Amino acid sequence: MVIQKKEVGVGLIGAGKIGSLRAHLAATSPVVNFFAISDIDAERARAVAQQNEAAFHTSDNREVIEHPQVDALIVSTPEGEHTEAICMALEIGKPVLVEKPIALTLPDADRIMESKAKGGAELYIGYTQRIRRKFLAIKEHIDAGRLGEVMTARMTIYNTRPTARQVYLRAPHANPFTDEITYMADMALWFFQPRKPVRVYAQAGSEVFHDHPDGMGDYGWAVVTFEDGAAACLGGNWALPEYWPATVATISMDIFGSEGAIRIDDGHKDVMMVGNERVPSPYAPDSSVEVAFLGSAMPGDWAVGDFVGPMRDETRLFLERVTTGKDVPLCDAETGRAVLELTLAMEESARRGGEVVELPFGG
Repeated sequence: MVIQKKEVGVGLIGAGKIGSLRAHLAATSPVVNFFAISDIDAERARAVAQQNEAAFHTSDNREVIEHPQVDALIVSTPEGEHTEAICMALEIGKPVLVEKPIALTLPDADRIMESKAKGGAELYIGYTQRIRRKFLAIKEHIDAGRLGEVMTARMTIYNTRPTARQVYLRAPHANPFTDEITYMADMALWFFQPRKPVRVYAQAGSEVFHDHPDGMGDYGWAVVTFEDGAAACLGGNWALPEYWPATVATISMDIFGSEGAIRIDDGHKDVMMVGNERVPSPYAPDSSVEVAFLGSAMPGDWAVGDFVGPMRDETRLFLERVTTGKDVPLCDAETGRAVLELTLAMEESARRGGEVVELPFGG
């Protein structure tokens, strides 16, 4: 559904760490002429609204979602609290951009899909990493056939222990599969399109975060087999040492096709800063480092008074989509649901000690 307006009103649901970034990016967009904010913490909603000169703020999500001047929604609540706000917006025909993953359970994801069908509005999932230039370039060359048929791939993402602690503070049951490896699952499904995964084998461990309720607090590895026999190995961990120089994520990929291959080292070692004063982490307030790999924050960075990087590009692409109907490389609802199903199957396989799980998976 395209909104036939050159300027739109945008509502933000959830004004926490990521929500406050989305607030800045939406409020400063030239196509946004009305901006409203909701957060369960009324004082936080007021503060973020004041910082971004929002026209309206409240602690009641419905007041923003149903506001007559709000045309589109950005949902930045914690992962387990996405469903109600998304469904409410979609059912009244308002397009939504939601932070990844689409939900934490397949019943919630299916409820969202039903609301989307009912209201006819579009839903996009914030898999921000696919908007980065290097990954867009990979997709372009794969689609152009320069690798031939993609046969197999290895995709990994590593995070630091301070990052994991921040995640577990808001979501004790989170794990590397649904919160971290999900980025690699999204890109695997994107790069292997239109083929679908049919089975998963996974293992996980929890030595550093030994009190994780499911015993998968540190790392996870999965082998995903597609319907034509192609396979991808996806893995990640939250066990990089306390003072690892990368602010948030280190990504690496090998993609092999019948006619070529692509190698990505996204370790951010190309821009290194060392100083006498420690550099604070933009994600974990209790963490700082003496050596910093600049540019390693996944959403992007504050620079010269503005926020730049993939989250800015993603937010602006969503706004372009709802105002003009332009095709954009954002993760759509169907893919977001498929990514959730895949990562939940990984969890289940690891929970069963490496038992193979067939897809489709019931959750």
